[in-house]
Parts: sequence; C-alpha cells; structure tokens
Amino acid sequence: MQKKFLATASIIALMSVNPAFADTAKTDDSVAKDATEQVKESWDKAKKAVKETAEDASEATKDAYRDFKAFIFSDDEGQLGIEQVKVNPRTTATGILGEPVYNFKDERVGVVEDIILDEDGKAVMVLIGDGDFFGLGKLAAFDYDAMIEMNADGDIVMPLTEETIERAAEFSFDRNNTGMNVRMMPNNAYSVEKLLDAQLVSAEGKTMGEVDDITFKGGQANQLIVGFDKILGFGGEEISLAYDDATLVKEGEDNYRYTLSAKKSSLISNHKSMMN
Repeated sequence: MQKKFLATASIIALMSVNPAFADTAKTDDSVAKDATEQVKESWDKAKKAVKETAEDASEATKDAYRDFKAFIFSDDEGQLGIEQVKVNPRTTATGILGEPVYNFKDERVGVVEDIILDEDGKAVMVLIGDGDFFGLGKLAAFDYDAMIEMNADGDIVMPLTEETIERAAEFSFDRNNTGMNVRMMPNNAYSVEKLLDAQLVSAEGKTMGEVDDITFKGGQANQLIVGFDKILGFGGEEISLAYDDATLVKEGEDNYRYTLSAKKSSLISNHKSMMN
C-alpha cells in the first residue's frame, strides 16, 4: 500500500555528496569529479548559512513532534517494558521522502525520492529526482554522508544544483542494467520506500502489524514505527520498536517483512491481550 508522506521537512546527517557506490557505477571519471568539486565548493560556502538557520528550524517544528509508546525488551527477551517517546518528524522516512530539495540560493533542484539502506540498516544513499513531482524525472544517487539541512521555512536544503544532478550518473534499481553512465542498486541494499510497505510478523509468520515509518539517528535506521490493529490505515495504535528488534527478510523482488523472535512475539501478543 502506497504510504502518504507527511508534509514535514527533514534533516539527514550527510557529509559528502559524491555519487554513491563508485564500484557499481559506469560513468566518466571526469564528469563525476567535476560534479563532486562543484558540490563541495557550494557546501563550504554555505556552512555558515546552515548554522544560522538550524536553530530557527528547530523552534518552528517543536510542536510537530509525534508521541509513541515504545516497546523495550530485556536483554534475555523475558520482559517487555513500555515507555513514552517523542519522535522528531524531520528524522523519519515519511518526513523525508517526497520533500522538495532546495540549494542555498533558494532554488528548487529536485525531490527526495528514496533512501537506500545496507543490510545492517545503515543509510548509504539518498536518491534525488530532478523532476518537480515525486516519482518523475531522472534519479541520481548521492552518499548519505553528505550534508542535508533544513532552513527556517522547513525546506530541505542540499549543496546541489540542477547541473550537478544532470551530470551525475543516473540511478537504476535494476542490478542488470548495463547502460552507460548508470549507477546501479548495490547488492544487499534496500529501498526505504519499499520498506514502508512491509509487515511485522511473528516467528510463526503471523502478521502482527504494518510498518508505518522508520526513524533515523546518526545515519542509521533507529526505530520501526508499527501500526497495530488498524483497519485500512485507520484506528488502532502506533508502537515504536528498536530497528534491530526485528529481522528484515526479503520476499520476492519488492516485498519485505520484519520478523520477531518467538519470545518477542509472545510478549507483544500477551500485552495486546491484556489491553483488550
């Protein structure tokens, strides 16, 4: 089910905007080098502006924090604790994907189309589309270690230009794509957009909830926000789990599920029974 993205801008912790995963690219080295140097120059000039606007952006979004119950398992998985947590929407997948990207000249240069995770949940790529609308236009991949900040108006800001994106290799999810100037999806990597359609299942394979969101911290997937007992996306409640509380399993080309251990599945089921 296609997720609706929250209209909230986001901060991603990034440090360099080289097109990601050079070992999978088929592109001209001089083109990539020129694009990289251009971006680095823009970023150096913009550091001061980022620092000045970050505090204003933080104040503007304080009231937008989302409240969740967090399930916390003991080390031996024998007990389940519950805490109330607040999540900054700017650190969530739904607060990032689909948002427009501006440069430091306040020029709109693209849209955040996706985030790519490795098998350990580390964010390794951010995909930027050069179109005006989500899902349209060219896709270009940049390292998640480049810096994206948010300005006082709540916009995502990157040290990019339309020319930078145009000169970058085009990203392809097809690992068999043999075209020139193409950057392919790495092996053992996952699309966050696809993960937002995943289900949380018990050790026996029973569906327990649906993944509604993923939070990020320090460039790492940090929490799964899971909807329980929802009907067509409504009602029920949303619970936060540590990202590594569940194991990501791929089913087919684009289908995924997060699987809980038998002990964790039992603890959650018992808790739900007590609440009903």
